[in-house]
Amino acid sequence: MSMVARMFECPWTTGRLKRLSRHIRDGTSAPTDVPDYREVMVWYNDIAAQVQRDITRLDWVPLLNGRPIEVTSRAKTIDTLRQKLLRDRSTPLPSVQDVAGVRFEAEMSLDEQDAVAQAIAGFYAQPNGCIKDLRQEPHSGYRAVHVWLRLPVRVEVQVRTHLQGAWANAYEAAADTIGREIRYGVLPKDPAERQIVEGLQEVSVVHIAEAERARNTLALDLLRLEELTRTGFRREVRRQRAMVDRAWDNLLKDESEVKRQLALIHDQFRAIRAKR
Repeated sequence: MSMVARMFECPWTTGRLKRLSRHIRDGTSAPTDVPDYREVMVWYNDIAAQVQRDITRLDWVPLLNGRPIEVTSRAKTIDTLRQKLLRDRSTPLPSVQDVAGVRFEAEMSLDEQDAVAQAIAGFYAQPNGCIKDLRQEPHSGYRAVHVWLRLPVRVEVQVRTHLQGAWANAYEAAADTIGREIRYGVLPKDPAERQIVEGLQEVSVVHIAEAERARNTLALDLLRLEELTRTGFRREVRRQRAMVDRAWDNLLKDESEVKRQLALIHDQFRAIRAKR
């Protein structure tokens, strides 16, 4: 069991946290019997940071063949938490899944992404139902696999491929400029902005999804060829391997171009916002 479950116990009762969430949601004067919001966020940050350390220390070489990983953590700001509480008034702070959030990103296939999510859930002895696949039914274009941990507090681990992460960063920058509501299915009224948002969503649900399916197929082809090599079909393997290698090189070039374009979009929206 992770040290998170052993070391972090909530210092406040559920009732006090619920009263704090109503205060944040409604913008009322803070009651005297609620904890200080900053202290609560420090606690959430500490737990998110510990989960980040746990996940970083796991041995990912067998699953990802030594490819680098990026694991980050954060707690929600009071503004984003207030927006969340306003959207779902029946869900109090202790029940919000992603107040403590961790992100895991790497260059990986869809099958490897599944394996990473399962490894994280298994490390914390969580049931299979804690894994939420947002790739087939994306939210406003957002695609990823989430692991909803139930530790002494809820923690959401977002497992993303490198393309899913690059897209999410660009879309977040667009949301900061156009309006945060585009993250929740609300399209802009302005035709030009609407076209931008719909175009970004298409990049995710069509083009990136197709590229990831192609990567997954090629990864399976490579595994199959390795198995054939072990069984002695070397001549046939060499011919097929040359074809797969060419397809793989083309895929990597296409992925690099998608990431470059998304980085440009991200930077452009950041520059627009900085000028306002």
